[in-house]
Amino acid sequence: MPFTDERFDTIHQLLRRQNLTVIPGPINSPVELSKVYRESSQIITRTIPHEAGHAIMGLALDAGDVLEWIAIYVFRDGEPGGGCKWGHKPSPQEHQWLSLAGGMAAEKLKYGEYLVGSARIDKADLTRKGFDLTKLPELIGKCSDLIQNHESAWNEIQQLLYERTVRDLTDRIDAIRQGDVDVGVVTGQEARDIFKKHSAC
Repeated sequence: MPFTDERFDTIHQLLRRQNLTVIPGPINSPVELSKVYRESSQIITRTIPHEAGHAIMGLALDAGDVLEWIAIYVFRDGEPGGGCKWGHKPSPQEHQWLSLAGGMAAEKLKYGEYLVGSARIDKADLTRKGFDLTKLPELIGKCSDLIQNHESAWNEIQQLLYERTVRDLTDRIDAIRQGDVDVGVVTGQEARDIFKKHSAC
């Protein structure tokens, strides 16, 4: 399935203009560089519904009070990627599994499939939590249903993440290059307010 997302072109233009990629390694030709810009743009664009999906799962499963932030591009252990930061709150194991699979489910809802790279991290987290990966399709199905039940909140969180990402890729590029700033940050309170607004409708 070809990748389509109305947000891709703007992110692609910004990365090219700012000479920024999220894929490491030497680039040996203009053709390679063009490919890296496209792949970097696709990763960042896909991270928007992915991280919004993780957030919606936690919010819907009564863990929203410990959501600290959502970001599209952060540095963890020297590696860039998106993330949701949660405080500690005891929760049933199935809720933990659903929360971990929420990003994959969100990508699948938006694009028909999820990226192998982002899925690798989520699958490793699921395995550490004792989940049997042979049951992943069923788990993703449950996540998809829950996300669709809160689709308007999911969409609004995505829009805010996108707007913040565009702002940061426009105005904070030096700090991003130095690894001193997280990109596209939405606070836990902002996400809770969005979720509450749509749940009241």
